[in-house]
Amino acid sequence: MTFVHIGVFIMAVAFAIVAVFIAKLLLRISGVIGTIGQTVSNMESKLDKTVIELEQTITETNVTATDIEEKSLALNSIFYTVKHVGDSTSLISNGVAARTKRYSEDSSMPGTKPFVRIIQFSEFASGLFNSWKRGKSASSKQF
Repeated sequence: MTFVHIGVFIMAVAFAIVAVFIAKLLLRISGVIGTIGQTVSNMESKLDKTVIELEQTITETNVTATDIEEKSLALNSIFYTVKHVGDSTSLISNGVAARTKRYSEDSSMPGTKPFVRIIQFSEFASGLFNSWKRGKSASSKQF
């Protein structure tokens, strides 16, 4: 019977040792789970802040896009007006060119030839000046 008692005692000690190791393991697992819980909680609060900032950024972007759209719509009429002015100027210029050509070729008006030349030179100078201004503004936009 002593061997039975010794065997039971050894089994009890072995069970106690296993129980102690299982308890330590469960304690460590509990600590890891607690740390993971804190990390997830911190991550959740940071994610909430990020989502709020992202919503604000989207709202500001929407306001900026709306502002750009309104300003571009306002500029459309200006561009149409400039186009109409350019078309009108072209028509007037073509008309003046046709008249000056007709006057320069008309032999019945010999005294108008110097005036026609002045008008032609002024048109040439105006075209040259406008071309120079466009080139200057294009080169300044590149830099």
